Amino acid sequence: MSSSEKRPVLVWIIFIWFVVTGISGLYQLYALYSGNIEIPEGMEKPEGLLYYFNGIFGVVLAVLAATLLFLRKSTSRWLFLALFIFTVASGVFTLFTHKFPENQFTLIKYISVVTWIIYGLIVWYVFTLEEKGYFVDRST
Repeated sequence: MSSSEKRPVLVWIIFIWFVVTGISGLYQLYALYSGNIEIPEGMEKPEGLLYYFNGIFGVVLAVLAATLLFLRKSTSRWLFLALFIFTVASGVFTLFTHKFPENQFTLIKYISVVTWIIYGLIVWYVFTLEEKGYFVDRST
């Protein structure tokens, strides 16, 4: 695939999704940190700089991976893999260490698993783009 060819629709969807959710995520982290967001009853407000660093790191990693994918850089494959590993590890840690309302915990677990499956499919897709010659820094 030459650099002048159109990008696949899934590349556009992945890019737009991660940029929009990244901006939204940063705003939500700011609102949570500043106290401008209401915490649902039964949930505790996250404390400590590590929580916010973890959130910002995840957002930056996702947006960087999506941007590099859009720019046809093969490094995006490894960043998406790192994002997948980071998200699963962070999610499992959060599920076992944070207190969630009993009536919402099952839903939170299902949403987490669906998110991990989607991220896994994105990793698989991005790695298949290598075989199709999508990345400009790999073609000779």
